Amino acid sequence: MTRGIRSAVASVTSGDVVIWPAVLAAILVGIASYLVGPHRGDIRVDVAMASMAAFLFGVLLAFTIVRTRERLALVQNLVAKGNSSLFSIHQMVAVFGVEDRRRVRDLVDRHLTDQIDYRLVDYHLAAPSYLALTDAVYGLEPDGPQQEAVYKELASLCIGMSVDRSLIEAATGQALSAIEWSGLLLLLLLLLGLIAVLPGGTVLGAAVVGVLAGTLVTFMILLRKLDRLRWHERVTIWEPTARLFRNMGREPYVPREVIEGGRFVPTGRVRVVEYPDPYPVRSTKIVRVVEVGVDVDVHGAGTPTALHSQSVGEVA
Repeated sequence: MTRGIRSAVASVTSGDVVIWPAVLAAILVGIASYLVGPHRGDIRVDVAMASMAAFLFGVLLAFTIVRTRERLALVQNLVAKGNSSLFSIHQMVAVFGVEDRRRVRDLVDRHLTDQIDYRLVDYHLAAPSYLALTDAVYGLEPDGPQQEAVYKELASLCIGMSVDRSLIEAATGQALSAIEWSGLLLLLLLLLGLIAVLPGGTVLGAAVVGVLAGTLVTFMILLRKLDRLRWHERVTIWEPTARLFRNMGREPYVPREVIEGGRFVPTGRVRVVEYPDPYPVRSTKIVRVVEVGVDVDVHGAGTPTALHSQSVGEVA
């Protein structure tokens, strides 16, 4: 029970759950508004204070959403560029010997999985695997004109990736501070309290302020998802990364919590990773190759099944 409560709280605070917190806020504010009824202060004072609070909250919220969207777009573009460079490295080492090719490609896969192990806001924690990859690339010994030409391109790619990583780490470090979140939450609570007393106990007024409360809470959850770089992650992170793994001849690498949370449900052979210890401990992770099936209905549409599928094997 305690674990379930912690999981539910974590889902709310991370912005993964939207509907029921917004509905709960709408119901609570609506009920409070109806119960308050005529027992309120001067309506002119209440309207004036609610107007000032709404204006201040709206300006701060709009500015913060724009700022976090720009940060998210920058990080997603740089991550996509970095993944493209990793795929280029994976392809270009084909001109080198079998041992060099195998070692570099394994390090590319290791770095990609290392990035997935950590949250995007903690991108810097994947630096050791990146340094191991670049050291291996720089340490290649080209033999002949073709390998020398490819080696120069590989070195250029690694230099560009280092620049992009620095930009990503700088951008991910610009999350909203605790003071900013506290100010927004206090303004939100103040605004909800003020609009709750305005209708005067009417059913229609209580319903309207309930909808307004649910909308405001939804915007705050949206802001949380943007700040944690989790907005549209399925189409900008998980799907491109899964295609990248398959293009490299590897099974996609997806955390079990991502699949069970519905954030991304892959199909086919997948490396599903579980983390027994709390974040960010990843040394005890367990990776299993799982076959995720597809249920086909009478119309031919495919729906990915849940992770009850057959476990193919365990990866060390």
